[in-house]
Amino acid sequence: MQSRRHRMRQRQRWDSAQAWIRSGAAVTVKHYAKRYGVDKYTAYDDLTALGVALPDSARQWAQRPPTTPCRTGGRATLPVHDEWWIVLDGRSFFVAGYTSGGAPYGTFADGMPPYDHPL
Repeated sequence: MQSRRHRMRQRQRWDSAQAWIRSGAAVTVKHYAKRYGVDKYTAYDDLTALGVALPDSARQWAQRPPTTPCRTGGRATLPVHDEWWIVLDGRSFFVAGYTSGGAPYGTFADGMPPYDHPL
């Protein structure tokens, strides 16, 4: 069941739409969708519920396309150079530590000052 707030908005939209239809304006699915800020599938449903005769060309909005399922794969793991170095966005990243949420923090290798090795 829809929330009360949603039902009230729908009812107010329908009341306004009935007045708009009675005004003699050209009512189409596209105009309704733009005027009331809804998608064209909702506009088609609302107009048919209000008894507006729509042309056959509007039948394309009669049925929503099936939703595409979301990927259920886990988060991509980062390739590990060793314990302290990882590759992040294609750049070497020095891990100084981890946040409480598990995100690494540190600095990119190209942002570090050059190290002169005393040999």
